[in-house]
Amino acid sequence: MSEYHKALKVLMQSPVTDDMIKFLTNQTLRVLPNVQTPAQTSAYPSPPSSPPKKHLQPQRLPSLMSFISRLVRHTNVYTSTLLTTVCYLNKLKCILPRDATGLPSTIHRIFLACLVLSAKFHNDSSPLNRHWAKYTDGLFSLEDLNLMERQLIQLLNWDLRVTNDDLILDLRFLLEPIVADIEKTSRQRKRIEKQKLLQQQRHRMIESAGTVRSLSNSSSTTKLYDHQRNVSICSDLSSSTLVDYDLNANTTPKPAANTKKACRNSWEALEHELNQVLMQHDTCSDTYNACNY
Repeated sequence: MSEYHKALKVLMQSPVTDDMIKFLTNQTLRVLPNVQTPAQTSAYPSPPSSPPKKHLQPQRLPSLMSFISRLVRHTNVYTSTLLTTVCYLNKLKCILPRDATGLPSTIHRIFLACLVLSAKFHNDSSPLNRHWAKYTDGLFSLEDLNLMERQLIQLLNWDLRVTNDDLILDLRFLLEPIVADIEKTSRQRKRIEKQKLLQQQRHRMIESAGTVRSLSNSSSTTKLYDHQRNVSICSDLSSSTLVDYDLNANTTPKPAANTKKACRNSWEALEHELNQVLMQHDTCSDTYNACNY
């Protein structure tokens, strides 16, 4: 129902259109469907009419749609005031009996009375009845306007209140296209917001991937640097072991002896020293024994 309230607000702020006038015409005709035609009225005898006043010229009865269009054009009535008459028309339809009949001008009187009451009840200022009589282009007099207004107020029991729910119920035909447009716009807006959200998430993922890639590159660079440093240190140590620098020969490196040969020479020297130590030990033992004997 919230969409219908939004649509009602849009409808009341929109200008009067031909569709609105057609809708009002149909709603007015439904109030009194059994309207007599001029041929039917002429078949029955009628009392002589009173002589017309000088300022009122006999007018040919226009169609209801032309009558409503003329009133809208001359009064510049607000859309809300014009459409509120539909609520009064439906209330009157519920009050009148189904077999109620009237003259051809009765539907014109009904609509004009509903419009006058709507303008007076829902606006701080509205035209006077003599102005409304002038807007009918002589079709109705001031006395006619006063009588219409009194009769309609009595039929409605002086209850002229109209709520938004009443308007939504009675103007549903005009509100449904607006509701469809609102729902379509809402779906499009949600789709656009969803696309924006997906784009933002995609950008965040790209930024996160870039950050991880930069950290990975930094870590790889650090590991490569450490590896190269270790290789350099090992290279320096191996070169210091395998290469003998001759400081007297302008620091030109000389190749050292073969490692295997050097180890053999060291082992032989060690074995020779060990034999000498053993021989000294035997000599000391013989001397000690001789002294004891």
